[in-house]
Amino acid sequence: MMKTTQKIGGLMLLAALSTSCVSNKKYNDLAERSEGLERKNAELYAEIDDLNVELNNIKTTASLTISEKELALDLKEEELAKREERLEELEGLVNYQQEALQSLHQEVCSALKCFTPEELTIDVRKGKLYVSLSDKLLFESGSDDVNDRGEEAIAMLAAVLSNSDLEVMVEGHTDNVPIRTANYQDNWDLSVSRATGVTRILIDHGIEPERLIASGRGEFQPIADNQTVEGKQKNRRTEIVLTPRLDKLWKLADGPALTAE
Repeated sequence: MMKTTQKIGGLMLLAALSTSCVSNKKYNDLAERSEGLERKNAELYAEIDDLNVELNNIKTTASLTISEKELALDLKEEELAKREERLEELEGLVNYQQEALQSLHQEVCSALKCFTPEELTIDVRKGKLYVSLSDKLLFESGSDDVNDRGEEAIAMLAAVLSNSDLEVMVEGHTDNVPIRTANYQDNWDLSVSRATGVTRILIDHGIEPERLIASGRGEFQPIADNQTVEGKQKNRRTEIVLTPRLDKLWKLADGPALTAE
């Protein structure tokens, strides 16, 4: 409508000029100006159309960007919920295993209460149950043959362990007095041989070999001063270390990190 009005105005202007005493040169100048204005007007309308298209594109892009961010936020919240669920399962399993370990501690103490503290001690350290058997209870000096009273203690412990699925590590320990005999090259040999002997007795009393580990520590993990007779006596020991099996924990922990970014 605006374009038509401008055209009519231009024609009227030309008509008026044509009937007046205006020179042909001025008439031509005015005609050119009128045509120039029409072209400029058309260009402005075209520019407005382009700007409208660009504005619509911006609105569409902004809408898509917001939708994408909302979707990403939803996915993050879903991932966080799953991680929290896994963390709760993990904590529940850890608590269950700690309770089971404490219960086993009481059972072992009850089963081995006939033995004196000089013969064996039982305690929980770093999530593991340690049953420490003195060499006085188990062995003659420099020997790996378990005596009758020592075997009795191991058999009682095996009866309790048969009702659990704990992993069992048997560790042999010595004092720092060097040994070299026809059977043992050094304290490493003696500690490993003693641990193996105790392990075999556990197997004989029904503990599955798959649950057992035999190891020797030699004199390198003392619990007392090797400069005294009493300290040496405490260091000569065999420790049966009971550890919760971590299979389920590893399965739960296997996957994305449990902490949200």
